[in-house]
Amino acid sequence: MSTVQPDDTSRLDALRQEFEHEASFSQVFVVLTVGATLIATLGLLANSPGVVIGAMVVAPWILPLQAMAFEILRGRLPMFLRAFRTLMLGVVICMLLAMAVGHLVAFPSFGSEVMNRTSPNLLDLGVALVAGAVAMYAKLRKDAISALAGLAIAVALVPPMCVVGILLASSFWMQAYGALLLFATNLLGIMVGRWRPWERSNGYTGAACFRAGSASPAWPSPPCW
Repeated sequence: MSTVQPDDTSRLDALRQEFEHEASFSQVFVVLTVGATLIATLGLLANSPGVVIGAMVVAPWILPLQAMAFEILRGRLPMFLRAFRTLMLGVVICMLLAMAVGHLVAFPSFGSEVMNRTSPNLLDLGVALVAGAVAMYAKLRKDAISALAGLAIAVALVPPMCVVGILLASSFWMQAYGALLLFATNLLGIMVGRWRPWERSNGYTGAACFRAGSASPAWPSPPCW
């Protein structure tokens, strides 16, 4: 019979509080989203990979996304919806702002930084799965936190949505659909990749996970497999 040690309960409770904070729609989230969107959009239009990479690091979308993955495993629908709302508001802000910039510049054609993000493939999904798993591991292990910046670059969410906005502003409908598909691929890949490290952490798997969660009133039982 698995039991929850006091240290484990405190650690899990601290993680829960962190994820609840990261699920919030705040001024910081809006400012970073606007900043990342402008940097990425201008970098895409200038066909500058370095500028686009800078936008990936600034973007805060990884925070509500990892909160969504955590709340799915905890079975807490209200908190999941809160994180999902935060992410979707960021997506709407990004797309509308990118459309506005794209409409202002009105380029007749675009460089490789834009067009390369209109044709997702299975390799993109594989990168997202691995990056999601490593990101959750870095969240659980503070000594691996330095990996998060690299993961933000490996799997980007803001640039594809900026591409969607830019292409919609120029009526490139099919290419915009391809960029939206890349965004969805990265989004789902990161979420699925995050589940396994959390499930495996500290032995909280299957029925043992259920028993361990049930042993502590402060930490409700998670779904078990």
